[in-house]
Amino acid sequence: MGNRISADKRLLMLLILGIMLCGICMGRSDMTVNAKEKTFIIDAEMLPGNQSVYEIQLQVENKGDDWEGTVRLRLNENSYSGLNDCAYDTELSLPQGSTKQFVVRVPKDSIERTDGVVQVSLIARDEQEVAKKEFKRLLQTEEDAFIMGILSDEYTSLTYLDMGGSEFYYYSKSYPIKLEELTSDNLADSLDGLDFLVIDSYNTGILQDKTLENIWQWIDNGGMLIIGTGESAEEVLAGLDDLEIQCAEVYEPGEGIYNSREYVDISLLYMADLIDVNGKYNEAYDFSLIMCSWGDGSVGILPYSLAEVSKQNAAGSYEQQNSFVENILGRVSGYASTNHRQGQYNSYYDSRYYLEEVCGYLGNGNNRLQFGWLKFIVILYVVFVGPILYLILRFANKRDYYWLAVPATTLVGILLVYWAGRGFEVVHTNVYSVTVENLLDKGNDRTYLRCYDAGHKEWALRLAEGYEYAGPLDDSYYRSSDEDYYYRIRKEGDRIFFGMNPSMGFEDGYFQAGIVKEPEKGGIYSNLQYTGTQGIKGTVTNDTGKNFKYFAVCIGEELFIYENLPAGAEVNLKEAEIGGYYDGMSSYCYNFLWDAQDGELAEDIDILAALGVGIISANFEGDPYKTVIVGVTEDWDKTVDDNCSETSYGCLYAVQ
Repeated sequence: MGNRISADKRLLMLLILGIMLCGICMGRSDMTVNAKEKTFIIDAEMLPGNQSVYEIQLQVENKGDDWEGTVRLRLNENSYSGLNDCAYDTELSLPQGSTKQFVVRVPKDSIERTDGVVQVSLIARDEQEVAKKEFKRLLQTEEDAFIMGILSDEYTSLTYLDMGGSEFYYYSKSYPIKLEELTSDNLADSLDGLDFLVIDSYNTGILQDKTLENIWQWIDNGGMLIIGTGESAEEVLAGLDDLEIQCAEVYEPGEGIYNSREYVDISLLYMADLIDVNGKYNEAYDFSLIMCSWGDGSVGILPYSLAEVSKQNAAGSYEQQNSFVENILGRVSGYASTNHRQGQYNSYYDSRYYLEEVCGYLGNGNNRLQFGWLKFIVILYVVFVGPILYLILRFANKRDYYWLAVPATTLVGILLVYWAGRGFEVVHTNVYSVTVENLLDKGNDRTYLRCYDAGHKEWALRLAEGYEYAGPLDDSYYRSSDEDYYYRIRKEGDRIFFGMNPSMGFEDGYFQAGIVKEPEKGGIYSNLQYTGTQGIKGTVTNDTGKNFKYFAVCIGEELFIYENLPAGAEVNLKEAEIGGYYDGMSSYCYNFLWDAQDGELAEDIDILAALGVGIISANFEGDPYKTVIVGVTEDWDKTVDDNCSETSYGCLYAVQ
């Protein structure tokens, strides 16, 4: 009996000891996990002030062992941005206990939207991800935005109108919305900085006459006013007699004359029966929204309160709520006929579109790959090596030599294909680059590149010294590469590598890069007179050290193309040989360049495309009422300091 009790005690003690050991091990395991999680501390912030690039300052602290690898910056794959296809890598060495800070520069033209998540990962030498951190809407801290002023006693219930950082698509561009809380005291002074003004759950009867006059003038100049009514319709409309809207009655939730709508459950809301006194408004039935143009601006009025939509969750899920807001803003802004942003956005969109189109012509000159002879040799070999070779040997009564003749013929075929392919320069990556420089406003030069490689594998090239950033040009194209990125920008020390991971051989990649260097000496000067239908008269002087094989004179949408302006020379346009007249970049792309590549100017198609890149860049942010002169030269510095075949051009321009 005593022995059994003693055995039971020993068993119990062993069990308790086992539990304690498990607890200690689990505790150590937790400690290890926690320590691993805290091995690296990652932080990111936007630096202000650069017009060309997003400067993202990254800081990485290493609390563990010595580490070497890659810090990779990307947008979350659920993002709408083209950066989703590009990895920005920085090679980094982090000794134990060290902290390093550096800047990643992402060209703004590489990104279509800024409402994605910036993702920073640490990739070890064995390609394993050891740490990751995400930063929501980081790019928006330095992004131009639509400013929406909100005049309401329920401001906190209206903050959803910024769509949680999602962007509003307006005239071919997407921008975030930033809210500004307004009061009767600061309303008048704030109007000039607003794109939208929302009045909801607010008694406008207390506003001074001068403030109301400012509101109507602001709308007249292109402002967009959105009004929510509902239960507070009488108060909201009290000071807005100029709208010519009356409220006949306010219905309890679920009792109105309104049927349910696609974007909002109006059965949950107080609904105002609004009367359009003079029939000046149009209705969007899916919102019960009435709208009209007002001078250069617009007005939209809802029979319910936007604050109540939020409080009653009448718009549904987060995504549905954003869709509800975006559609209301889109409907109202559509009635603003000449909003001050419209011209800027269309110009921006057109410039980017034509830039990509013109870059597509680069490399289509005599050096473009022509596989005619190569195809002929391959077809001849396929036909010859089979039955024809057999028939020849049979006729010569040498059929026993067939198995010897086949490998010999194969060897000859390989040699012929190699000989035919030598002129294609497919051994190295091919690069066509155009560098653009403003002679009157010295700053960072811009380089645009079209590249391809014969192989179906990732390639990378090192940019020349002085380049500070690089990125993809065609942000709007999503790729089907098997890998998780298509473009890759890598920085090692002070040098930048750019490359791509193609999904097939000879696949084109389009890039842009920025360089700081000594500006070109001299300038381009002119004494011109534009006579409309009679053309342009006067002189152009090339006071640079570069010979211009072609140059363009741009006045507004009209382009005049001329040939041959040597360094130091002056030309009278009346006597110059004109290459053509074109009424805008569309005509230049789809008429001139299209015809040139199959006509007498086929040999010059590359340099004419380079001139087009210069014209677009010079007019990108230019004044349409000023004259722009662009010259293109072939003797330009190489963009790439690596093993490749590069054809480089330079464009110098002056705005006068």
